[in-house]
Amino acid sequence: MLLALLERSLVAAFDVVELVGRFRQQQVLVVGDVILDCYYSGRAERISPEGPVPVVQSGRKHQYPGGAANAAANLAALGGKVRCLSVVGPDHAGRILQYELAARGIEAQLVVEQGRTTLTKLRIIADQQYVVRWDEGDRQALTPTVEAELLDRLADGFRECDAVIVADYCYGALNDRIITTISRLKQQYNRLVVVDSKNLPVYRGMAASVITPNHVEAQRALGWTVRDIDSLGRDELEALGQQLLEHVGSTWALVTLGARGSLLFEAGQPTYRVAARPVANPHVSGAGDTFTATLTLALASGAPVQVAVEVAAEAAAVVVGKADTATVSSHELLQRLARSGLMPEIAVQLAPTLARYRDAGKRIVFTNGVFDGLNSGHMAFLRAARQLGDLLIVGVNSDRGVLARRGTASTFPERERVAALAALDYVEHVVLFDELTPETIIQSVRPHIHVKGGDYRLDDLPEANAVRDVGGEIIILPLLEGQNQPYILSKWLQA
Repeated sequence: MLLALLERSLVAAFDVVELVGRFRQQQVLVVGDVILDCYYSGRAERISPEGPVPVVQSGRKHQYPGGAANAAANLAALGGKVRCLSVVGPDHAGRILQYELAARGIEAQLVVEQGRTTLTKLRIIADQQYVVRWDEGDRQALTPTVEAELLDRLADGFRECDAVIVADYCYGALNDRIITTISRLKQQYNRLVVVDSKNLPVYRGMAASVITPNHVEAQRALGWTVRDIDSLGRDELEALGQQLLEHVGSTWALVTLGARGSLLFEAGQPTYRVAARPVANPHVSGAGDTFTATLTLALASGAPVQVAVEVAAEAAAVVVGKADTATVSSHELLQRLARSGLMPEIAVQLAPTLARYRDAGKRIVFTNGVFDGLNSGHMAFLRAARQLGDLLIVGVNSDRGVLARRGTASTFPERERVAALAALDYVEHVVLFDELTPETIIQSVRPHIHVKGGDYRLDDLPEANAVRDVGGEIIILPLLEGQNQPYILSKWLQA
């Protein structure tokens, strides 16, 4: 089967703004090996007289959730509702992981096993160069008591989640019985299950939704003699993916190829190539967890698999550009998508959605503007506007509209302005319009309330008649005196 490159324009036709917004509706269970990632960095000013090693003068110390906990942290950063199930020891590292996950709004179900040492990876960095990585932690078999508790919580998690990530680093949290139970629960509840494992053969027969090995893990899973990626030709890569699908039995196999990007395999379908995203000074630690988390949320939110892998690749590119073990927020992802060309020309096609809102008796609030550089004043205004109803729709002047209105181009292109607004939790939908004034879009949206800032007067609003024609009400939110910031709504209501 020949490799096929699907045109990015087909992916761009999918509404990725609305897709990322739906991430907030997804409940995801993460089960696997949690790790505490530690980074100690400083300056190396001399060589030790005790041996040919640098003496590193201590600088900053940072600790982050790693492994399965990093996948959970990325899910939460993207807006997902997350439960993380694993095992830790009764030690300082285990307590830090509990704290770090809870601080991110994650339901941390970390079973404490007496006598176990929590997995920790300590990286010593001198002048931005790795000196050494020190790993510690147990890979011992689970005790029967801990195994039973994990199995009980696993069953509860499957009942309540939309999707499951299995993050198997082969450190002992996932034994044969737990893997067998995951397989049974997947069939029982028909859940999306994404498996990120360094030992794929143990997942044969699970019928996982997606497996995400790198090319080395894929070759090992098939018993191949492992070869460098540059020595594998097109036909060999094709055979690798197709045999992997047959061997493991998943719906899709996403094989990463390093600088050559990745390949998505599906039985009976052309292979889909995901281009590599070049990043200056890359930091790859944890990027795979970001990819897996974003892929899972996108698939659970209803995206076609080709869209899901492209969005996941963009998310991973964001964290590769950050130091240490990092996460990507929905705001950062939307900004990245805006720059990548994967954003649609019209942010949201509202008609069917608006009909559902009205049928449910929802009170629709609308406002509009250029939003050329989102600032604290904009955000306070939008938050106050949202409190006036059940949902907020924001109309944004398109690049063409701004040029016609001002005679000059906007500072930020429409895609970035839309992305920044869509990332706000209190904005449900964003839509572009070309007209100089928003009458046409108001007639389409038919808002119950149209909100403007206090720098406008009711008599000066060209859209006032359009609002009245659809039965809406106009509310002017006052500004703080002498500042271009609106009052928070609670202050305004008390005035």
